[in-house]
Amino acid sequence: MGDIAISCVGVWKSYRIYHQRAHTLKEKVLSRAHRYEDFWALKDINLEVPTGTTLGIIGPNGSGKSTLAKTLAKILNPNKGSVTVNGSVSPLLELGTGFHPELTGKENVFLASSVMGQTKRDVEGRYDSIVDFAGIEQFMDIPVKNYSSGMYARLAFAVAISVEPDILIVDEVLSVGDESFQLRCWDRITELRAEGRTIVLVSHSLPTVHTLCSQAIWLEDGAVKEAGTAVEVVGAYLANVHASVAEEAVVAMGGRHGTGEAEITGVAFLDGDGVEKPFFYTGDPFSIRLQYRVHNINTALVCGIAVYRADNQAYMFGQNSAQAGIELQSSGEGFVELTVPSLPLLKGSYLVTLALHDSTITRVFDFFDRKHYFGVRDHPDLPVEGGMFHVPAHWRAGSSTVTV
Repeated sequence: MGDIAISCVGVWKSYRIYHQRAHTLKEKVLSRAHRYEDFWALKDINLEVPTGTTLGIIGPNGSGKSTLAKTLAKILNPNKGSVTVNGSVSPLLELGTGFHPELTGKENVFLASSVMGQTKRDVEGRYDSIVDFAGIEQFMDIPVKNYSSGMYARLAFAVAISVEPDILIVDEVLSVGDESFQLRCWDRITELRAEGRTIVLVSHSLPTVHTLCSQAIWLEDGAVKEAGTAVEVVGAYLANVHASVAEEAVVAMGGRHGTGEAEITGVAFLDGDGVEKPFFYTGDPFSIRLQYRVHNINTALVCGIAVYRADNQAYMFGQNSAQAGIELQSSGEGFVELTVPSLPLLKGSYLVTLALHDSTITRVFDFFDRKHYFGVRDHPDLPVEGGMFHVPAHWRAGSSTVTV
């Protein structure tokens, strides 16, 4: 194999969408009108995947992720452009390919493996490891039509992952089975990465792409919107999603009002280094910096800040400068900053209400009702939690104590 495992040059792929089909030969001959349209699922894809890279493909539903995976696996041929693959490929695109419901689990292992190009001797050498990976040894001699959906998926994945190709293409199959089985799937993918195999992973699970992948691309309407490291691309995609959610919520909430005697001229969300960002991690330092201009007031100026969940409009927390004992300048331009040393909010999109008013809140100079937003992501070093806030706690059992 060379340095490049997969190369796409100017790849376009379309599907024909029929609005009215001819059901008889007479209709086909007599009908001159074109009753279909071409839908371009991929548009000018240019991509190079170096050998040994784990590439994540993300994007919304209908963006072309699965079509690209099938094109890379040579299951689909592009209308225009070329795809070059250096090395053997194993696509895990649909679990259960080659399975027959009337056959037993054992028989299906051999059948599905033969569909994937494996010899009987190859399968016999790997059979025990396949069964052990699936964890359903006692059910291998009954027809798979009697399997639960979880058992079926586990066996199918075990068969698919038993192949050791140069290039593995995975499309949304890492979420099968229970928690322990998913951990085994992750471990197997990690082993393949350590062996230097090239992996292409299509997934809606951003944490999975963030954790497993070194590089990523973001597809939007069939085109590459952004490409780069997994951290950069996932971050950009999350920021876009947060913005979309917040904009929808803002439309429903109304807008801005006030007397105009003082006005908010700028808003920024900052990390612990003072860098402006659209999203943050739970537990990280977080600041809201508000710039303002005072035109003509004869009373104390107060800044109020309130934070809400974008999805359900739940009120998270709120403070104002007067309660904190901070005096704002009552003329000219100034700024005020609220800093949270450890952001307690859990993963989600958040809207911020900002206000400039007097100390009695009877005169509102400027008021932005949920017009600004930021996103929060799960911190990789913190456990997965329920609810809306991270609550630091100690767990103790016997002689063991853990702080989370």
